[in-house]
Amino acid sequence: GRSRGEDESLGEVWAQSVPLMRPFLKRAVRLNQMDFETALDEMLSLCLGQPGRVFRLAYYRKQTKNRWARDDPAFAVLQVGFLLVATVATGAALKARRLLTYCYLAVATTLVHWLVCGLGASSLHCWLANRFLRERNWSHSVDQKVEWLYAFDVHCNAFFVYFIAAYVGHYFLLPVSLGHSFLSVLVANALHAAAFAAYFYVTHLGFRALPYLRRTELFLYPALAALLLFALSVLAALLGLKLNAAKIAIAAVMAPFYY
Repeated sequence: GRSRGEDESLGEVWAQSVPLMRPFLKRAVRLNQMDFETALDEMLSLCLGQPGRVFRLAYYRKQTKNRWARDDPAFAVLQVGFLLVATVATGAALKARRLLTYCYLAVATTLVHWLVCGLGASSLHCWLANRFLRERNWSHSVDQKVEWLYAFDVHCNAFFVYFIAAYVGHYFLLPVSLGHSFLSVLVANALHAAAFAAYFYVTHLGFRALPYLRRTELFLYPALAALLLFALSVLAALLGLKLNAAKIAIAAVMAPFYY
């Protein structure tokens, strides 16, 4: 018969995500028990374009602790902290005046963009990997399956690279990206396309690190789509239709508020 992992629907995988996150979130309030030094070292590796080093640590974790996923929430806690700093900085750059606006932006970035979208992406990626990418005739006797928490780890790693381009890079280039020229469209769209492509490239590397998965290039297709959309946006701008991803994103997020 088919294994339990293959029988699980996407909805069932999604339903399991919240219970799996509870112990992880409970540990997130025990700051004195977290290894922030290792988490920062992993972030530095991602910044330096060395994601393979981060996923090699996952392999060592499997050998020593028999689990691929992190059992320490330090990486996620730091990521939320950096998101909040970037959110406040961007709000100030956009001349947001009300405390409520900053609270709304914090919820939009940390709870919606990072956490809720992350739960959805992790569940989808976990389901795709277990349903379609697992090696059917793997030599080990124990049935291997992608842990949902590992899929969330992959999301955190990928989102950090996305964050560097779409949040940090965008912040420093706001004066250019929010302009009305062709250069503004080029810079804004290049940043967002690079961030999106990097997210799925790191996602691909994360699942490729699992020896029982095949055809993990599936996770590169959205990256190729992002690059194609960028090329189309440049062509459209040359023809006079300036679709600026930075302006669209800010307008969508800030729609409930006036600065």
